[in-house]
Amino acid sequence: MFHFFFDNYLTYKEARIQKRRFDENTWQELVQAWSNSPLLHVEQIGETFEKRAIHEITFGQGPIQVIAWSQMHGDEATATMALCDIFNFINSNNPSFSEIREILHQNLTIHFIPYLNGDGAARWTRETALGIDMNRDAQNRYSPEAQLLSDWADRIKPTFAFNLHDQNRLYSVGNSAHQTHIAFLATAADEAGTWTESRLRAGKLANRLTRFTQEIIPNKVAKWTDEFNARAFGDTFQQRGYGLLLLESGGAGWDLEKQSLRQLNAAILLDAFYSVATGNYQQENTDIYEALETNERQIFDIKLTKAPLEPTGKIRADIGINLKETASDKTNIQYSWSIEEIGNLAYMHALHTIDASQFDYNQTINLGEEISDLIFKKGGETTFDLRTFTAKIK
Repeated sequence: MFHFFFDNYLTYKEARIQKRRFDENTWQELVQAWSNSPLLHVEQIGETFEKRAIHEITFGQGPIQVIAWSQMHGDEATATMALCDIFNFINSNNPSFSEIREILHQNLTIHFIPYLNGDGAARWTRETALGIDMNRDAQNRYSPEAQLLSDWADRIKPTFAFNLHDQNRLYSVGNSAHQTHIAFLATAADEAGTWTESRLRAGKLANRLTRFTQEIIPNKVAKWTDEFNARAFGDTFQQRGYGLLLLESGGAGWDLEKQSLRQLNAAILLDAFYSVATGNYQQENTDIYEALETNERQIFDIKLTKAPLEPTGKIRADIGINLKETASDKTNIQYSWSIEEIGNLAYMHALHTIDASQFDYNQTINLGEEISDLIFKKGGETTFDLRTFTAKIK
């Protein structure tokens, strides 16, 4: 079913959201539309520290309880977009979706919180309005959002839980040059990393999803290291027996709005729900999932090798340059470039590696400097212009 969901994606994509950052008016418009659906039950179940509504959207009447939440980190919205697409799938009149929807409806009750950290989303920050990383607040639950999430899950006692995140776009698959597009983790439930019944359920499901995702993006799927972290919700919920599977959206080249990863998220989650509803995941092992390389940090956006660091050109070294994003207003993200590292960078890969050994430069390169343009020349002719890479951003 994975390929069916992936191939038919454009027929259920939510057109009102086209980028990761959207305003609260758009969100309220979507919530109202879902409230009018006969297939979705929408309820405000709490509010953030700054009194923004937190909604639960529920679908299905089946005995298997499933929960999924997104944007507990305010600047991680790829899965939020995908959940909006999934609600469109549920509401679609496409006759080819009817049988699938009925199977989901009769076998599952899926509870979604698609916009958990609205305060952080408004600021485009990881943390809540109190400055708390909610995913390190699972034990003390200082933030009201963390308390709500914990109570919500304990009330439902799900068989499966989906913790949906974005990760740094420059993570690599192991120590390779491959950018991690999607990462999975069937979290540990204890320090020993025991394959408890709950973790095994999540691991079998991850195995299935890994296999199909790799068919679409070979060499671009990784897993998070599984050291136990009691402060994290993933590990805490696994400890409670909730079949926790972490799904992380990384980077996808110049698709900085992550629309390709949005499509993958939608297909991954719909296939996951379908395989849980039908029990197909139970036929899986965990070998494919366990064989995945872990996330590492081995990639720059751009690496210039043997570049001049000052006007004489006598001092040369490798230069690593990365994109940096900041919120510019209520709905936009502004990008700049940053000189991340200078020296022998042979140990690092890059999305773009450029031999700068013959380049000239009439200024001095400064570590940590944020730049909008950088031009190298050779014999008076421009050989590298950073603005050509800026133009690739979409």
